[in-house]
Amino acid sequence: KGKYGMEPVLRAFKFGQLNIQFDGGVHSTNACPNRMDPAISQISVEDIAKVEVINGPYSVRFGPVFGGIINIISKSPIKREHLFSGSVDGGYQSNGNNFYSNIFTQVVKEKYDLSINAGYKNYGNYKSGSGQEIASSFKRTGYTARLGINPSGNQRLQLTLRQSFARDVLYAGLPMDVDKDNSSILSLDYGISNISEAVFSLKFKLYGSYVTHLMTNKRRPNYKMVHATTPLNARNLGGRTEIGISIGQGSVLYAGFDFQYIGKDGSRMREVFINPCTGVVLPQPKTFIDKVWQNSKKNDLGLFLQYKFTVSKSLDWLAGLRVDQVNYAIDDPAADFSELYNGNIKPKNRLTTDITTSLLWEPGSGITFQWAIARAERTPDLSELFINHLSVGMDAYEYVGNPNLKPEVNYQTDLKIEKKWKHVDTYADVFFSYVNNYISARVDTTIPRKFLPCKLPKFTKKFTNVEQVFMTGFEAGINVKFSKHFVYNLGASYTYAQNLSWAEPLSEIPPFSVMTSLTYRIEKLTARLNGRLVSSQNRISHSFDESTTPGFSVFDGYVTYTPLKFLSLNASVTNIFNSNYVEHLSRPYKNMSTKSQYFEPGRSINIGAKINF
Repeated sequence: KGKYGMEPVLRAFKFGQLNIQFDGGVHSTNACPNRMDPAISQISVEDIAKVEVINGPYSVRFGPVFGGIINIISKSPIKREHLFSGSVDGGYQSNGNNFYSNIFTQVVKEKYDLSINAGYKNYGNYKSGSGQEIASSFKRTGYTARLGINPSGNQRLQLTLRQSFARDVLYAGLPMDVDKDNSSILSLDYGISNISEAVFSLKFKLYGSYVTHLMTNKRRPNYKMVHATTPLNARNLGGRTEIGISIGQGSVLYAGFDFQYIGKDGSRMREVFINPCTGVVLPQPKTFIDKVWQNSKKNDLGLFLQYKFTVSKSLDWLAGLRVDQVNYAIDDPAADFSELYNGNIKPKNRLTTDITTSLLWEPGSGITFQWAIARAERTPDLSELFINHLSVGMDAYEYVGNPNLKPEVNYQTDLKIEKKWKHVDTYADVFFSYVNNYISARVDTTIPRKFLPCKLPKFTKKFTNVEQVFMTGFEAGINVKFSKHFVYNLGASYTYAQNLSWAEPLSEIPPFSVMTSLTYRIEKLTARLNGRLVSSQNRISHSFDESTTPGFSVFDGYVTYTPLKFLSLNASVTNIFNSNYVEHLSRPYKNMSTKSQYFEPGRSINIGAKINF
């Protein structure tokens, strides 16, 4: 969609099919129906310590999981030699004339600690490999503040406030841009460990997320005909509690519950000056109000049990069970949306069940086998249920929600093998997923286009369930250390997906890709060459109006030099050969004077520095 609001994809799962969270259970949600502001955009890269990824629905502890978990772990205060410490870093990227800066400070004592991480980014429009300017500029300011208190050696209380302020964000692949996007996430964590011989942990978490979002079309060609302003807000409130119990030698039980409330509201105001179908200037502008979210809400209360049993010294068995009670509300429905469904627009309450089990076998000699199988359900998102004639897809169609959608059901299995030698690590993971009631969208010729009825396409896409879908694929890789200072990595991934019910490929599937890197490391210097080779994607869904994309290869080079203990310098050249390429899952230009595919950045020369104190 744009360089600001990018989102991850695991295999073929994305958006609501992924459980994206911060610090083991904090959630946020997008206010924009086009997902200009996904949760992952509300954290600064400089504030991330690590990212934990679970492919597949193989954990029940951290909320409903359908296709995978992405848990973004923030930096934590670390006790150092001095009471007060931190770092300052900044840099410049040539393609886009981009500037970034960040500061991290902390005070750490035995009983308490305080840390602040703050950053500012000012990015301009970049140029593709062919020299075409791509609308992608943005400004972002954000900070994270943490206060931790340690009442005793086995207790921890932490309050975290994260705020992000984005301004003037351009989205080449969407019909509007962002004037401002503000998000605030407040969380409170309490944990106590080693309570007794049986109870080794007890954790509580509460959080609240609030997003205000304002998008307009004032930078778009159609602004002379219509002024569109869309102020929206999204709320996400929740929490979780979990107890960890030791049961015998090496066996543990996690039990608990979590709750999540999502509420979204806001409308689009249109002031029309010129009839877009006839070109006639109106004597007086006409004003229209379009209800975007219709004041919709979703509540999810979940209970979970996850048990790990040590069968033998080399074999572990894990089993998990999760039950969720989900209900919805739509408190300000649009008249035409209610009429489309004869007034029956409140979805049924849902009781979903997730079950998972896995075996981990380590017979010795550095080899590991892991086999997992699970059944998981995903209830529809608010956009899939209630969106009302908005262009939220990759195409030009208007989309309309469907309150009668059933939950998706994923039956998935993974078999993973890992082998470690002294200087070589290898792995291979093969998966198969069979999905009932997969949620997609299809043209409904009984529902005409609502806005700009004189334009194509004439009809609307309605969200619907696809009875049978399957996906299969693999990830594999090798890591080789040689000649003392070198490390070589090679990895590949592929997903094959088929819509059995409609007898065609499933839409929006990433193509086969290979990642490779060569790293040279000595005491003060690290140099790395990265390569990414992606095949063409010719397996497309015609009913989804999807387009093929050609393959490409991109190479990047990075160097980090630490001349002094407190100083680190870095330089890189990304897209060294200035390739002009398109990601298959990127959206084409919308509502812009330039019509094209959304090309990725061409060559960029980047420099930066970091000072520790």
